[in-house]
Amino acid sequence: MNQDELISRLDFLAEDSGVQVWVHARRVTDAADEVALDADVPVPMASLYKVPLAGCWAEQVDAGTLDATAAVTLLRDNRTAGPTGVSALLDDVVLSQRDCIRMMLALSDNASATAVLDLVGHAAVQNWIVRSGCTSTTARRGTADAMRAVIAESGGRTLDEALQALADPSTDRTTSEYDPALTSSSTARDLTSMLAQLWTTGYAEPVRAGMRHQAWRHRVGTGFPHDDVTIAGKTGTLGRLRHEIAVIEYPEETPIAVAIMTRSLRPETHQPRVDAAIGTIARLAVNRLRRAPQTQ
Repeated sequence: MNQDELISRLDFLAEDSGVQVWVHARRVTDAADEVALDADVPVPMASLYKVPLAGCWAEQVDAGTLDATAAVTLLRDNRTAGPTGVSALLDDVVLSQRDCIRMMLALSDNASATAVLDLVGHAAVQNWIVRSGCTSTTARRGTADAMRAVIAESGGRTLDEALQALADPSTDRTTSEYDPALTSSSTARDLTSMLAQLWTTGYAEPVRAGMRHQAWRHRVGTGFPHDDVTIAGKTGTLGRLRHEIAVIEYPEETPIAVAIMTRSLRPETHQPRVDAAIGTIARLAVNRLRRAPQTQ
Protein backbone atom coordinates (compact mmCIF):
# COMPACT_ATOMS: atom_id res chain seq x y z
CA MET A 1 0.00 0.00 0.00
CA ASN A 2 1.56 3.29 -1.10
CA GLN A 3 1.10 6.59 0.73
CA ASP A 4 -1.86 7.75 -1.36
CA GLU A 5 -3.61 4.40 -0.92
CA LEU A 6 -2.99 4.55 2.83
CA ILE A 7 -4.50 8.03 3.14
CA SER A 8 -7.52 6.90 1.11
CA ARG A 9 -7.91 3.95 3.46
CA LEU A 10 -7.76 6.24 6.51
CA ASP A 11 -10.36 8.54 4.95
CA PHE A 12 -12.63 5.55 4.33
CA LEU A 13 -12.29 4.33 7.93
CA ALA A 14 -13.19 7.78 9.22
CA GLU A 15 -16.22 8.12 6.96
CA ASP A 16 -17.38 4.59 7.71
CA SER A 17 -17.25 5.15 11.48
CA GLY A 18 -18.86 8.60 11.29
CA VAL A 19 -16.01 10.83 12.39
CA GLN A 20 -13.77 13.60 11.21
CA VAL A 21 -10.18 12.50 11.80
CA TRP A 22 -6.74 14.07 12.13
CA VAL A 23 -3.72 11.75 12.06
CA HIS A 24 0.04 11.90 12.36
CA ALA A 25 2.66 9.22 12.94
CA ARG A 26 6.47 9.29 13.02
CA ARG A 27 9.41 7.57 14.65
CA VAL A 28 10.45 9.15 17.93
CA THR A 29 14.05 9.51 16.72
CA ASP A 30 13.38 11.25 13.41
CA ALA A 31 10.63 12.89 11.42
CA ALA A 32 11.95 12.04 7.97
CA ASP A 33 9.14 9.57 7.31
CA GLU A 34 5.57 10.23 8.36
CA VAL A 35 1.94 9.42 7.90
CA ALA A 36 -0.14 12.60 7.88
CA LEU A 37 -3.83 13.32 7.35
CA ASP A 38 -4.91 16.91 8.11
CA ALA A 39 -2.07 16.81 10.64
CA ASP A 40 -1.66 20.59 10.96
CA VAL A 41 -5.26 21.48 11.82
CA PRO A 42 -5.78 22.65 15.44
CA VAL A 43 -8.16 20.40 17.37
CA PRO A 44 -9.38 20.62 21.00
CA MET A 45 -7.18 18.37 23.15
CA ALA A 46 -9.61 17.24 25.87
CA SER A 47 -7.60 15.13 28.33
CA LEU A 48 -4.57 14.95 26.04
CA TYR A 49 -3.72 18.21 27.82
CA LYS A 50 -2.52 16.08 30.73
CA VAL A 51 0.53 14.93 28.76
CA PRO A 52 2.24 18.34 28.44
CA LEU A 53 1.20 19.04 32.03
CA ALA A 54 3.06 15.89 33.09
CA GLY A 55 6.06 16.82 30.96
CA CYS A 56 6.26 20.24 32.60
CA TRP A 57 6.05 18.67 36.07
CA ALA A 58 8.81 16.16 35.26
CA GLU A 59 11.10 18.94 34.09
CA GLN A 60 10.53 20.90 37.31
CA VAL A 61 11.28 17.81 39.39
CA ASP A 62 14.49 17.28 37.42
CA ALA A 63 15.47 20.90 38.07
CA GLY A 64 14.86 20.49 41.81
CA THR A 65 11.93 22.93 41.87
CA LEU A 66 9.47 20.22 42.94
CA ASP A 67 9.80 17.09 45.08
CA ALA A 68 8.25 14.05 43.39
CA THR A 69 7.60 12.34 46.73
CA ALA A 70 6.03 15.35 48.47
CA ALA A 71 2.48 14.74 49.71
CA VAL A 72 -0.55 16.24 47.98
CA THR A 73 -3.90 16.31 49.79
CA LEU A 74 -7.01 16.02 47.61
CA LEU A 75 -10.03 16.99 49.71
CA ARG A 76 -13.35 15.38 48.83
CA ASP A 77 -15.21 18.71 48.84
CA ASN A 78 -12.60 20.63 46.86
CA ARG A 79 -11.46 18.62 43.88
CA THR A 80 -12.29 18.49 40.20
CA ALA A 81 -15.14 16.21 39.17
CA GLY A 82 -14.61 13.28 36.86
CA PRO A 83 -15.60 9.65 36.25
CA THR A 84 -12.29 8.00 37.12
CA GLY A 85 -9.43 8.02 39.59
CA VAL A 86 -9.49 10.16 42.73
CA SER A 87 -12.32 12.20 41.20
CA ALA A 88 -14.59 9.16 41.61
CA LEU A 89 -13.69 8.48 45.26
CA LEU A 90 -15.71 9.45 48.33
CA ASP A 91 -13.17 10.59 50.92
CA ASP A 92 -10.09 12.76 51.32
CA VAL A 93 -7.02 11.29 49.62
CA VAL A 94 -3.31 11.91 50.14
CA LEU A 95 -0.91 11.03 47.31
CA SER A 96 2.67 11.85 46.42
CA GLN A 97 3.17 14.19 43.48
CA ARG A 98 4.47 11.34 41.34
CA ASP A 99 1.42 9.23 42.17
CA CYS A 100 -0.77 12.14 41.04
CA ILE A 101 1.10 11.98 37.73
CA ARG A 102 0.54 8.23 37.55
CA MET A 103 -3.18 8.65 38.28
CA MET A 104 -3.74 11.40 35.73
CA LEU A 105 -1.93 9.49 32.98
CA ALA A 106 -3.01 5.92 33.74
CA LEU A 107 -6.62 6.74 34.69
CA SER A 108 -7.05 10.29 33.32
CA ASP A 109 -7.82 11.49 36.84
CA ASN A 110 -9.11 15.07 36.78
CA ALA A 111 -8.53 15.72 40.48
CA SER A 112 -4.85 14.82 40.22
CA ALA A 113 -4.46 16.92 37.08
CA THR A 114 -5.83 20.00 38.82
CA ALA A 115 -3.49 19.45 41.77
CA VAL A 116 -0.47 19.12 39.47
CA LEU A 117 -1.42 22.27 37.55
CA ASP A 118 -1.59 24.14 40.87
CA LEU A 119 1.97 22.95 41.58
CA VAL A 120 3.60 23.87 38.27
CA GLY A 121 1.57 26.91 37.18
CA HIS A 122 -0.36 27.46 33.95
CA ALA A 123 2.29 29.72 32.38
CA ALA A 124 4.98 27.09 32.93
CA VAL A 125 2.97 24.50 31.01
CA GLN A 126 2.67 26.76 27.97
CA ASN A 127 6.36 27.63 28.26
CA TRP A 128 7.26 23.94 28.27
CA ILE A 129 5.08 23.38 25.20
CA VAL A 130 6.80 26.18 23.28
CA ARG A 131 10.28 25.03 24.25
CA SER A 132 9.36 21.53 23.11
CA GLY A 133 8.85 22.92 19.61
CA CYS A 134 5.07 22.53 19.57
CA THR A 135 4.29 25.86 17.96
CA SER A 136 0.65 25.04 17.16
CA THR A 137 -0.29 23.93 20.68
CA THR A 138 -1.95 26.21 23.22
CA ALA A 139 -2.84 25.35 26.82
CA ARG A 140 -5.74 27.73 27.40
CA ARG A 141 -7.57 25.90 30.18
CA GLY A 142 -6.74 23.46 32.91
CA THR A 143 -8.98 20.51 33.66
CA ALA A 144 -11.00 22.32 36.34
CA ASP A 145 -11.76 25.30 34.07
CA ALA A 146 -12.68 22.96 31.22
CA MET A 147 -15.14 21.03 33.38
CA ARG A 148 -16.67 24.25 34.71
CA ALA A 149 -17.20 25.45 31.14
CA VAL A 150 -18.88 22.18 30.14
CA ILE A 151 -21.26 22.37 33.11
CA ALA A 152 -22.15 26.02 32.55
CA GLU A 153 -22.67 25.70 28.80
CA SER A 154 -24.67 22.47 28.87
CA GLY A 155 -27.22 23.63 31.41
CA GLY A 156 -26.32 20.82 33.77
CA ARG A 157 -25.87 21.21 37.52
CA THR A 158 -23.14 18.59 37.77
CA LEU A 159 -20.54 17.13 35.42
CA ASP A 160 -22.60 13.95 35.08
CA GLU A 161 -25.64 15.98 34.00
CA ALA A 162 -23.51 18.03 31.62
CA LEU A 163 -22.06 14.96 29.92
CA GLN A 164 -25.53 13.40 29.63
CA ALA A 165 -26.78 16.58 27.96
CA LEU A 166 -23.91 16.57 25.46
CA ALA A 167 -24.63 12.91 24.66
CA ASP A 168 -28.37 13.37 24.09
CA PRO A 169 -29.12 12.91 20.35
CA SER A 170 -32.50 14.63 20.71
CA THR A 171 -30.79 17.95 21.41
CA ASP A 172 -27.91 19.75 19.78
CA ARG A 173 -25.89 20.82 22.81
CA THR A 174 -22.43 22.18 22.26
CA THR A 175 -19.60 23.59 24.34
CA SER A 176 -16.60 25.84 23.91
CA GLU A 177 -14.57 22.69 24.62
CA TYR A 178 -15.28 21.79 20.98
CA ASP A 179 -13.72 25.04 19.71
CA PRO A 180 -9.92 25.01 19.30
CA ALA A 181 -9.87 28.80 19.47
CA LEU A 182 -11.42 28.81 22.95
CA THR A 183 -9.91 25.82 24.72
CA SER A 184 -6.62 23.95 24.90
CA SER A 185 -5.80 22.73 21.41
CA SER A 186 -3.08 21.07 19.40
CA THR A 187 -2.41 19.42 16.06
CA ALA A 188 -1.71 15.77 15.39
CA ARG A 189 1.78 16.69 14.19
CA ASP A 190 2.56 18.72 17.31
CA LEU A 191 1.41 15.86 19.52
CA THR A 192 3.75 13.32 17.92
CA SER A 193 6.58 15.86 18.20
CA MET A 194 5.72 16.19 21.89
CA LEU A 195 5.83 12.42 22.31
CA ALA A 196 9.19 12.29 20.54
CA GLN A 197 10.51 14.90 22.98
CA LEU A 198 9.22 12.93 25.95
CA TRP A 199 10.68 9.65 24.65
CA THR A 200 14.16 11.05 24.05
CA THR A 201 14.55 13.14 27.22
CA GLY A 202 15.90 11.58 30.39
CA TYR A 203 13.80 13.55 32.87
CA ALA A 204 10.54 12.39 31.26
CA GLU A 205 10.72 8.76 32.46
CA PRO A 206 7.79 9.30 34.91
CA VAL A 207 5.67 10.41 31.95
CA ARG A 208 6.66 7.42 29.85
CA ALA A 209 5.99 5.06 32.76
CA GLY A 210 2.59 6.61 33.47
CA MET A 211 1.51 6.30 29.84
CA ARG A 212 2.67 2.67 29.72
CA HIS A 213 0.30 2.02 32.63
CA GLN A 214 -2.76 3.49 30.91
CA ALA A 215 -5.74 1.33 31.80
CA TRP A 216 -7.69 1.83 28.58
CA ARG A 217 -7.08 -0.52 25.64
CA HIS A 218 -10.25 0.13 23.63
CA ARG A 219 -8.78 2.52 21.04
CA VAL A 220 -5.17 2.34 19.87
CA GLY A 221 -4.72 -0.85 21.87
CA THR A 222 -7.16 -2.76 19.66
CA GLY A 223 -4.76 -2.37 16.75
CA PHE A 224 -1.91 -4.11 18.56
CA PRO A 225 -3.24 -7.22 20.35
CA HIS A 226 0.20 -8.69 21.01
CA ASP A 227 1.91 -9.42 24.32
CA ASP A 228 5.31 -8.28 23.07
CA VAL A 229 4.13 -4.83 21.93
CA THR A 230 4.15 -2.05 24.51
CA ILE A 231 1.56 0.69 24.09
CA ALA A 232 2.18 3.87 26.04
CA GLY A 233 -0.95 5.89 25.48
CA LYS A 234 -3.17 8.71 26.65
CA THR A 235 -6.79 9.06 25.65
CA GLY A 236 -8.76 12.27 25.39
CA THR A 237 -12.54 12.04 25.58
CA LEU A 238 -15.24 14.68 25.88
CA GLY A 239 -18.62 14.52 24.20
CA ARG A 240 -18.04 14.12 20.48
CA LEU A 241 -14.25 14.14 20.89
CA ARG A 242 -12.41 10.81 21.00
CA HIS A 243 -8.62 10.97 20.78
CA GLU A 244 -5.60 8.95 21.63
CA ILE A 245 -1.88 9.60 21.37
CA ALA A 246 0.53 6.76 21.90
CA VAL A 247 4.03 5.45 21.43
CA ILE A 248 4.15 1.92 20.03
CA GLU A 249 7.21 -0.04 21.11
CA TYR A 250 8.04 -3.25 19.23
CA PRO A 251 10.98 -5.35 20.47
CA GLU A 252 14.29 -4.25 18.91
CA GLU A 253 12.61 -1.53 16.86
CA THR A 254 12.51 2.25 17.01
CA PRO A 255 9.39 3.39 18.90
CA ILE A 256 6.74 5.06 16.76
CA ALA A 257 4.58 7.96 17.94
CA VAL A 258 1.02 8.21 16.67
CA ALA A 259 -1.69 10.80 17.25
CA ILE A 260 -5.31 10.20 16.25
CA MET A 261 -7.89 12.86 17.00
CA THR A 262 -11.55 12.48 16.07
CA ARG A 263 -14.83 14.35 16.25
CA SER A 264 -17.94 12.22 15.90
CA LEU A 265 -20.97 13.16 13.86
CA ARG A 266 -23.13 11.65 16.60
CA PRO A 267 -23.19 12.72 20.26
CA GLU A 268 -23.70 9.41 22.09
CA THR A 269 -21.23 8.42 24.79
CA HIS A 270 -20.65 4.82 23.69
CA GLN A 271 -19.42 4.49 20.09
CA PRO A 272 -17.34 1.31 19.85
CA ARG A 273 -17.05 1.57 16.07
CA VAL A 274 -15.16 4.83 16.48
CA ASP A 275 -12.86 3.33 19.09
CA ALA A 276 -12.17 0.34 16.83
CA ALA A 277 -11.49 2.62 13.86
CA ILE A 278 -8.90 4.51 15.92
CA GLY A 279 -7.12 1.21 16.57
CA THR A 280 -7.17 0.27 12.89
CA ILE A 281 -5.91 3.70 11.83
CA ALA A 282 -3.08 3.44 14.37
CA ARG A 283 -2.08 -0.02 13.14
CA LEU A 284 -2.03 1.04 9.48
CA ALA A 285 0.01 4.16 10.22
CA VAL A 286 2.52 2.39 12.44
CA ASN A 287 2.96 -0.55 10.06
CA ARG A 288 3.74 1.88 7.26
CA LEU A 289 6.61 3.34 9.28
CA ARG A 290 7.90 -0.04 10.44
CA ARG A 291 8.48 -0.96 6.83
CA ALA A 292 9.92 2.38 5.80
CA PRO A 293 13.73 2.71 5.71
CA GLN A 294 15.46 4.23 8.73
CA THR A 295 17.11 7.64 8.33
CA GLN A 296 20.87 7.33 8.86
